[in-house]
Amino acid sequence: MSEKGNYGYARGLKRKRMLLMLVCFAFILTDVIISLVFFQTRKTLFVVLAAVMAIPFAKNLIGYLMLIKYEPLTKEGHAEAEKIAEERGTTLAYDISVTASEGVLFYPCVAIYNNNVIGLLQAGQNTKKKDAVTYLKKVQEGPPTKPRVVVVDSLKELKRELDRLNPPKEDQIKADLLIAERLLELGY
Repeated sequence: MSEKGNYGYARGLKRKRMLLMLVCFAFILTDVIISLVFFQTRKTLFVVLAAVMAIPFAKNLIGYLMLIKYEPLTKEGHAEAEKIAEERGTTLAYDISVTASEGVLFYPCVAIYNNNVIGLLQAGQNTKKKDAVTYLKKVQEGPPTKPRVVVVDSLKELKRELDRLNPPKEDQIKADLLIAERLLELGY
């Protein structure tokens, strides 16, 4: 599985959650069957172990269900985003999730450049741009600088926003790294 913020992270996390969920379910089922077949009762230690294994099963099931709506950039979209980043001399964070009490929002691609956070909103999410900006503004709570937060609908808009910005100075590059760290802490 790739690291958080890299392309393919969400897909790998989805697979990991599914695998762990299936392993836990298989363990629970095996324990209950062993208890019923060999001891003809449910009142055994095997059933207690199965009940305890229900906790990680539920955790991974919920994690998988939260990720099921997320669609990362296509390979073509990823190549286009990398081209945009190379032209501007910046790096992009991919597969970003931001959690809040209201739910989770996914951003297939986020650019952090010269005290600006520009998030690409996933197509098909029933979210207004204003709400998507509110989720992403959580990044302002960490670093000492308050970055400007913008949400766009397409890679063309992302490129247009990046083209409007001046290149960052040396001290701003360090501040952008702090913003990037904070961004990766916002989701799962």
